[in-house]
Amino acid sequence: MSSGCGIALCYKTERSIDMKHDKKNITAMVTGMVIGAALASEAAAGIVAEPTWQKIYVDGRQVSMTAYNIAGNNYVRLRDIGQQVDFNVYWSDGVQIDTDAPYTGIAPVQEISSQPTDMEIREEMIRRINEVRKKHGVPELAVDQSLMDAAQECSAYLYTRHNNQTECETVAASGYPYGFGSNLTAFTVMDPERIPQKAVANWENSPGHLATMIDPNGDAVGVGVTIANGKAFCYMFAGNPTAHNPYA
Repeated sequence: MSSGCGIALCYKTERSIDMKHDKKNITAMVTGMVIGAALASEAAAGIVAEPTWQKIYVDGRQVSMTAYNIAGNNYVRLRDIGQQVDFNVYWSDGVQIDTDAPYTGIAPVQEISSQPTDMEIREEMIRRINEVRKKHGVPELAVDQSLMDAAQECSAYLYTRHNNQTECETVAASGYPYGFGSNLTAFTVMDPERIPQKAVANWENSPGHLATMIDPNGDAVGVGVTIANGKAFCYMFAGNPTAHNPYA
């Protein structure tokens, strides 16, 4: 017997398959499942596999399946059982049995999520931040990985107001050696794709946050986003090499 979907299902010759039972009861038969290696070991023991002479029935209807008789037991391919009883059997990092799906013999297609990833949201936030800076005639901010790490860590705290000491200590621990400006906003999420637009708009419409975002002394940026409990918690750290972090 071959590996993968060629594994065999062993059941006593006097039994037939009853589709009237829930397909999950197939697990009772799967208990007798053996890999092709088991057949090899039988052969090594001097036991001969030969085509079965037993009839195989499904719901009282005789079906044709390739089967071999070894020591009084019938061995058939698991995929053949799946096809006759109508549950799916396929190979995907091992033999997969899906009793709730009809037989196809192939792995189901995995749906690709249309929702943006956290990194895509963060990248779009940075793009929008730099658009605001360009509107105000100041240079774009370069992405700094230390600030990105710090901002993401702070967003995971789910703060709704600033905690200056924690922010400063987190930035220092990330390895960024200078001072920085910090923006925070938290809001209910209706559509993850709109998080960057909403976050940057909130900051742009707040004089203090806008001043931080367009500070001409800033030269680096890091942002973080955590979505929890139906809300988005967004941070922006704008690095300023002319400033000092009191907790560094």
